[in-house]
Amino acid sequence: MTTTESEPGNAVYRAILTSMGEGIIFADHTNKIVCVNAAAEQIRGIDAANYLGRDLLAIHSPPARPRIGAILESLKGGTLAFHTRPLEVKGRIFENSYYPIKDALDRFVGTLMVSRDITEREHLKEENSVLRDQLLSESSFGGMIGRSPAMQPVFQMIRSTAPLDSTILITGESGTGKELVARELHGKSRRSGSPLIKINCAALPENLLESELFGFEKGAFTGAFKERKGKFEQAHRGTLFLDEIGELPLSAQAKLLRVLQEKTVERIGGNREIQVDVRIVAATNRDLRHDVAAGQFREDLFYRLNVIPIELPPLRERLEDILPLVTVFLSRFATDMGRPELRLSREAKEALLSHRYPGNVRELKNAMERATALCSGDTLTIDDLPAEFRQGSFAAQAEESEPPHRPAQGSLLSTKLDDKEEELIRQALAVSGNRRAEAARLLGISRKTLWKKMKRYR
Repeated sequence: MTTTESEPGNAVYRAILTSMGEGIIFADHTNKIVCVNAAAEQIRGIDAANYLGRDLLAIHSPPARPRIGAILESLKGGTLAFHTRPLEVKGRIFENSYYPIKDALDRFVGTLMVSRDITEREHLKEENSVLRDQLLSESSFGGMIGRSPAMQPVFQMIRSTAPLDSTILITGESGTGKELVARELHGKSRRSGSPLIKINCAALPENLLESELFGFEKGAFTGAFKERKGKFEQAHRGTLFLDEIGELPLSAQAKLLRVLQEKTVERIGGNREIQVDVRIVAATNRDLRHDVAAGQFREDLFYRLNVIPIELPPLRERLEDILPLVTVFLSRFATDMGRPELRLSREAKEALLSHRYPGNVRELKNAMERATALCSGDTLTIDDLPAEFRQGSFAAQAEESEPPHRPAQGSLLSTKLDDKEEELIRQALAVSGNRRAEAARLLGISRKTLWKKMKRYR
């Protein structure tokens, strides 16, 4: 380390500054350079002897000096707490940080400039970005993520049916992404230039549902001060997405059936037929066949809607998709919240992969938003996940230490449990790339136990 004084202070401090990997330059309150360590010489490609006693701006390029001068004045005046900017020198990337230094009486005594080599960090960020883009290109279909075998038939069905005008019925548990499928069907159809209109059949009371669907004429009822087009007219030449169609009251079902058959609507309070050219995409998390049998859903409407069914698998049957989805959500929320993207600890990965996801993709998305908002570090740990995720992980560990009692061999329940266990083992092996140690961790069992079960199921 080189300074302008022969005895700058405590020898220990001088030794610390000399050995630091960060470049250290200190200028006094007049911006005169009084200290330059060896790392700063190497990073800057300068000889400290040529700069000691000179103005701090001298080590910056002429075009940058006005801007750096303004920053130094702001640091000196107390209007700026610190300032950081990147610097690239001979293929290396450095982070330059400027800090105001004050004495015990809070008087400004100088500026400390610290240069840190962040080349590897920046390269890793770039590689992660490339890998993320590659992962998304391999795992995504439009706005949907899914490289699991369970999702490939869904993607193929969308490709095949999007160009058609056939009615689609999307089924699946809540949170599996039925609206995303509807958007993909519309976006890849010949109707994509016209509106995609959505109506949630469960969100409107029965007395408002018909006016929303079919519209009303001026004066049709109290408060109808002007005519209004219904969702069918708004979706003319486009797509109408009827979400939660299973919640539609029976009285509205009959009128919807007539519109589907006649392709015309009659507004409330009106007496004229209005032609509509609309493609219908409906969605439900209910078993409509069961509702038909129970008299809660019209059989003729069911068959009118169920022309081409698309069934979405629950997330627990798509283990290969969990981590790609996590990557997408963490990146999205980090950008939205203006913070660095979180990394995943091994325990967090295991907990995410072992959770049952009763809320499916929506539950996973909410968990990642919560973690991004509340995580205090740069790594998402198991403690940052909601309690139900941690409980699932603890349950998996307890399973290994205390094996559950199984039904008698050969019983119907035992056979079904064996089938499910074999399916989970196959999925864990697929996710881990056939690495047995990793598969065992995902399943929450020992490698020895996994080996025995693999031999059992051949």
